[in-house]
Amino acid sequence: MKDFFNKETLDNIKQFCAENKKYVGVAGVLVGLILILIVVVAGGNNGRQSNTEAGSQTEISVKDFEFEKDYTNDAKDDISTLLADYYKAYVGDDLDTLGKLATPMSDNEKSYIGVVSQYYESVNDITPYTKNGLKKGTYFVSVKNSIKFTGVDTQAPTLDFFYIETGKDGKLFINNVYSNFNRTYCENALDDDIMELISKYTASSEFADLHEEVQKAYEQAVGSDANLKNMLETTLTGAIKQWYTSSGIANLKKSDADTQTTEADTQQADDAAQNSDQQTTDANAGQTTDQQTTDANAGQTTDQNAGQTTDPNAGQTTDANTANQQPAEQPQAPAEYQVVTKDVVKVRDGASTDAKELGLLKEQVTLTAYGTEGDWTIVSYSAGTNGRAYIKTENLQTVGQ
Repeated sequence: MKDFFNKETLDNIKQFCAENKKYVGVAGVLVGLILILIVVVAGGNNGRQSNTEAGSQTEISVKDFEFEKDYTNDAKDDISTLLADYYKAYVGDDLDTLGKLATPMSDNEKSYIGVVSQYYESVNDITPYTKNGLKKGTYFVSVKNSIKFTGVDTQAPTLDFFYIETGKDGKLFINNVYSNFNRTYCENALDDDIMELISKYTASSEFADLHEEVQKAYEQAVGSDANLKNMLETTLTGAIKQWYTSSGIANLKKSDADTQTTEADTQQADDAAQNSDQQTTDANAGQTTDQQTTDANAGQTTDQNAGQTTDPNAGQTTDANTANQQPAEQPQAPAEYQVVTKDVVKVRDGASTDAKELGLLKEQVTLTAYGTEGDWTIVSYSAGTNGRAYIKTENLQTVGQ
């Protein structure tokens, strides 16, 4: 633009005007407007270029990104519609519709949905809690809902998670790479940046408060209705165990945080079946709320923790002679007992500091515990594998002690 107004060009314009005076009166206004337009457009483009450059210089990294404290109403109606359609298709085992709403969806996940959805009557009271992601048009969404199982009066409160993006067509869709199913089995590659953002999201106090609210409602519901407890811990869990064995999913490479060998799972599950009390003490017995067997977000398997050492009576001998030869065993905690967090604690999906971090719990939160594994206590936690998770035992106080 600077070159357009050099001295030679201006001299040519002056000469043209002198030779064509009678036309300049009419055309001058038009020429003036064109020149003004050129200047404005050029200036605007320069401004946009500067803004773009400035934006690239101030782009926030994943490490520095912080979610807003409050949940947002951005795209609330579109997200609510997407979730309502998703749950409707899930309950109806409408895989074609699900595949359009949540993509990609593997054949293994589809087969899982086919197994669990037959027990679903409806998903009700769908309430999304949304936070904007790092990239425009991405959303991290927690969803409170209540699952009505066939033949069970009491509904199961659950808390699901979805990572939602905006497609090239401007429509929202669920990025199903980050479903609990795929985050467990890694059939599709997980992006490290998004996984880090998910960890940040679930570590927030807002998520912890929401989870605590749903967890209390869940435990109250299960405790008040034996049919609901039986559905979750026996019927549904048994169906998923059978699916797990027959689908071949056990042969998939699992994420490092959740890795347990198939042989160990199978052997421990067999041991668990021999104990008459195992329905309530088996770490795989399904208080499945958040993203597990009651999770309409397409489910993690419930065989991950099958038969872990949660039964204090497991393996004790009934041979009196043998018992006399052994030192007296120390008293152990009952099959189910209550613990309280002594401080803000991290909740993990496995008995290791390398296991996936599921979230944080505040001080003085009461939880149901099912025993220990090494230095870790197995607790009821709706976002964990099959409704179970792990907290360092040293960070917990047993109620009554």
